[in-house]
Amino acid sequence: MAQKKSFGEFLVDLGILTPEQLKKAAQEQRQGGERLEQTVTRKGYAKEEVIYQCLADYFNLPYVDLDTYLIDDKIVKIIPDELVRRHALIPLFKIGTTLTVAMDNPLNIIALDEVRNKTKMDVEIALSTEKKIKKAIEQYYGVGATVMENTLRQATAQNSTETAKEPVEYRKTYDLQLKEPLTGSVEGAPAARMLDLVMIQAIHDRASDIHFEPDEKALRVRFRIDGFLFETFTLPKTVHPAVTARIKILAEMDITETRLPQDGNFNIKMENRGFEIRVSTFPTIYGENVVLRILDQTSPLLTLEDLGFSEEMLAQFKQLLRKTTGIILVTGPTGSGKTTTLYGSLNLINSMDKNIITIEDPVEYRLSLIRQTQINPKAGITFAAGLRSILRQDPDVIMVGEIRDLDTSEIAIQAALTGHLVLSTLHTNDAPEAITRLMDIGVEPYLISSSVIGVLAQRLVRAICPHCKTPTPPDEGVLKEIGDQVSALKVPPSFSRGKGCKQCKQSGYLGRKGIFELLVVNETVKRLISEKASSIAIRDAARETAGLLSLRKDGLMKVVKGITTLEEIDRVAY
Repeated sequence: MAQKKSFGEFLVDLGILTPEQLKKAAQEQRQGGERLEQTVTRKGYAKEEVIYQCLADYFNLPYVDLDTYLIDDKIVKIIPDELVRRHALIPLFKIGTTLTVAMDNPLNIIALDEVRNKTKMDVEIALSTEKKIKKAIEQYYGVGATVMENTLRQATAQNSTETAKEPVEYRKTYDLQLKEPLTGSVEGAPAARMLDLVMIQAIHDRASDIHFEPDEKALRVRFRIDGFLFETFTLPKTVHPAVTARIKILAEMDITETRLPQDGNFNIKMENRGFEIRVSTFPTIYGENVVLRILDQTSPLLTLEDLGFSEEMLAQFKQLLRKTTGIILVTGPTGSGKTTTLYGSLNLINSMDKNIITIEDPVEYRLSLIRQTQINPKAGITFAAGLRSILRQDPDVIMVGEIRDLDTSEIAIQAALTGHLVLSTLHTNDAPEAITRLMDIGVEPYLISSSVIGVLAQRLVRAICPHCKTPTPPDEGVLKEIGDQVSALKVPPSFSRGKGCKQCKQSGYLGRKGIFELLVVNETVKRLISEKASSIAIRDAARETAGLLSLRKDGLMKVVKGITTLEEIDRVAY
């Protein structure tokens, strides 16, 4: 009987590898101790998924794409997370007494024997890629339930005041190292390890904030994801003093002060990514409430194209940003993405031939070539005082974090009228209201009409999860409300909804997009401002002469395009 060809020869026969590539890969494999499929993928001879599909064919095994395969929670619980992580495998489904698991190495007999002994079941194999298996493990097993349980047991067993006094080596950048924490024993103090686990899980879940909320009997931990709070852990009340003390030590706050609010910050590193953690404590009747804001310092800055602008509105907004003088205001409530839009705008116009200076509260992201300053009222650096100093620094573009008072607004207008482009924010419900807000704080109408060139109002809505997105029947009410805009679409309406899946935590939404309203100040609008017209009159005129599209209508267009849902638009734009 002819000897079966090797997997490498099998790949050559399929045309995946050339004989020369196989020779080089085989040499490196022997020297480095890798499997051939790992070497071939690392050298870029073929895509990882293609290689593993071929490996499945070679061993006559099924291949599973874990990016699209949903695993039942009951199946996940069959194999403990410690075993899953150690052998890089994950259970898929069970039929009778036979369990099928996904692995990347079909020859790992030791792993199969351990699974059989642990589950007392027959085990069959399906293949998937190493990356997809690791991704699925993080998705279904999180940071490791076993470790969290062990941590809780240790923390509960110790006196909370004792753990609060633990010796801590302070480092400005605190490294979240995953050195066997998910498979071995918990090292170090329980409070420190518990905080590590919570922060790791929050980063994996894309959380923007972590809330530590004490009540009468427990410490509730909630994550804010895409603008909504989700309860993630419920911890014993006894760990609250130790966890709070640990956070305060890292943020260089006073651990003995529990009666007054405090603010601080520290930095962490995880998986070669850097994060700034902003800390706020607030006394409550059940102890200090602690909120951590997570700022990813290494993720690429979002461009304006990423934010959700329509093509027409994006072109209009970019045209405003190319001007060399005037004020551009971005408006909306707290958490509506104003700062992100400002940073995206600065990123667009940033160049070696411009001097761009910002004054912010606080500086959230560091931008190259841009001089950024944070206000410090105790040192006399307010928005107004900082703005006065910036004007002596020969700026081309100035970004002011927020216009809060008459003093700041008058200096910003002076800057715009003397040849500078000024970007700033206001808290108003829509774009026309920004004009009347400036009048309300005492700015003369003629100064507004001669300096403000555009106002962008915005909100954030949750985007439909692409992993569970399904078409739905068209909503006749929506089509009727924006009939003119729909008729101008180049593609037919595509209403959709997310069914809910693991990736979106069964919410049907994943990520967020902006909805916008852009008021371009043309001659008609300038005249109305000078006449102290109402925001309603300004809106009507802008709609007729400048093509103003309301926040709601821009949102409904995103519903028609299958980007978000009507419920999301109703939530933020009435």
